[in-house]
Amino acid sequence: MIRGSRSSDARRRNDLLTTVCTFGLKKFGWIFGGFLVWCIMFLIRDDGENLYVLDEPTNPEQSLRLDADESNSWCSRVSDARSNLDPSLSISYPCEGMPHATSAIVCYLTAGVEVGKESKAVFSGRDYVNGALALGASLQKHLTRPDTHRLLLIREGFSIPDDDKSNLEAVGWTIGKAPIVKIEERFTPRFQRYKTTYTKISAIGLSEYKCALLIDADTLAIGSLDDLLSCDILDRPEYHVAGTLDLYHNRWLHFNTGSILWRTSTEEMNRVYKLTSDDTFMKRFESDQIFLNNVYPDRTDKENNLKILDDAEGVTKDSWGVVARLPWGYNAQTHVEVQLQDYWTKNLADVRIIHYTEKKGWQCPETYKPPTAEEMAGKCTKKDHSDPICFCFEGYRWWNFLREAKGKGGS
Repeated sequence: MIRGSRSSDARRRNDLLTTVCTFGLKKFGWIFGGFLVWCIMFLIRDDGENLYVLDEPTNPEQSLRLDADESNSWCSRVSDARSNLDPSLSISYPCEGMPHATSAIVCYLTAGVEVGKESKAVFSGRDYVNGALALGASLQKHLTRPDTHRLLLIREGFSIPDDDKSNLEAVGWTIGKAPIVKIEERFTPRFQRYKTTYTKISAIGLSEYKCALLIDADTLAIGSLDDLLSCDILDRPEYHVAGTLDLYHNRWLHFNTGSILWRTSTEEMNRVYKLTSDDTFMKRFESDQIFLNNVYPDRTDKENNLKILDDAEGVTKDSWGVVARLPWGYNAQTHVEVQLQDYWTKNLADVRIIHYTEKKGWQCPETYKPPTAEEMAGKCTKKDHSDPICFCFEGYRWWNFLREAKGKGGS
């Protein structure tokens, strides 16, 4: 039985009975003691009638998707939803007191070198923390749904100073722990930055949510994400994930995993994890992204990908397979601004999520204003993109959000 505020009929009935009991005691004293007991038992009985029902929502916080009885805590919801998940894949976060939710935004911090040892290819823990701060500030501006949690999951071995924890919480993150997701050495990616990123596949198992947006720390929200986090884009039962096409080696090939929307499922999580140790499937993939594109190989047809790319009407929907089309604006990869300048310019107005790919936001020149046309003109081509502004036309957004985040956290 859902317990909330009393229905008007039940309230009137119970008020009347209370009045009768009170009058009886005053008039006749303990003679009516037995009658009083009967009244109390009647008031608290639960014979299948809905003595308590939920009122119509009076604020957005009440408009949450509640698959479980609302009297249960969110922690109970988490425990029940993950009951058959491989324990080694379990994500933990401080769930007590959290409101029930439909969806989550999930970001992982898995590894980083010491400050001073970073390079163009390997980044410091400080870089990633700053990325999460900027991302968090951008989400506060562009996500207004009350039924979406924001989880920042930290892999064992990645440490965050207490001051940074406070700053990260100030921009909306709930900080939790990510599982290691062990991969045999023979299958571990060679590229240093990708050695720990298989941890990110554990987001599939967050089945307390209807869907989870897995988003990297090198991204920013610059437009509303409210519609996406309704999970409605996963409108066919066969869809396991919604992904955006990647411009991979100058071809539209694979879905890019810097921003993907998972239909969460413990069964699917267990299945995918078993593949990481299956000799008939597993090999040393270049990254977790290439691994997932082999698990779900529905974006390997380059000709069909061209049809899917700009299919806003869903004409190609029957060819999507298990990967729903996520519009390119939800994962606008910044290497496209140089490699396909016309496409970038044409679609920039519709971008909701910027994904800093070739250069991360923290690698871009520190500036707080967009570059002028004169500053960009003719400086960045496929053959010559050595100017610092190349791949950083949108870098100013990152620096603005980082400054905003530090202002909220007081550091």
